[in-house]
Amino acid sequence: QAILAEASWPSAPPHDHRRRSSKVVGMAGEAEGERKLRFKAGVVQPSRQYPSNAVKTSKYTPLTFVPMNLWEQLHKFGNVYFLVISVIMYLGEATPLFVGTIKAFSTLGLLMMMMSITAAMALFDDIRRKNADEEINSSKSKVISKVSRDRRAEEKEKKWSQVSVGDIIVVGKDEEFPADVVPLYCSGDGGNCYVSTA
Repeated sequence: QAILAEASWPSAPPHDHRRRSSKVVGMAGEAEGERKLRFKAGVVQPSRQYPSNAVKTSKYTPLTFVPMNLWEQLHKFGNVYFLVISVIMYLGEATPLFVGTIKAFSTLGLLMMMMSITAAMALFDDIRRKNADEEINSSKSKVISKVSRDRRAEEKEKKWSQVSVGDIIVVGKDEEFPADVVPLYCSGDGGNCYVSTA
């Protein structure tokens, strides 16, 4: 088993070992600085709220699927080209500007069919991503909830989506952990632990 603390590696010069072990740099989009974590009875007392550990790779929601997918598809040159051609063909049918010999519906119908197939494929892929996110987020982790006076650690189960910065996590052999963690202790030979990244 390995004891890991949920955190991120700092960007420190390789020769500055003191800084590497004492600082954790803010996430992308935050002002760079230290993350100071205080522990009381083995439980972190965060100074402020950090982003959650929930994984979200899906793009759409039921409300945003149609507008977002249309917006993405109308950024493709081929779709815009055939839409403009369809409008010009319709103008030839409905107005006396010029004589239209081909019905606009033939081109517009084909365009709508192709866009519908593309939208259905995007929806199918997004549903698969959402299911994979739920599987990872709902998987269980073992977190040290508190340490007693005789230094015995009490573990409790937590969903990976609920793991937060400063949590002390217990990971067994060949277990997966979807979080940035720093190893604190390992029960393996010589205290060494090996991590395989996907």
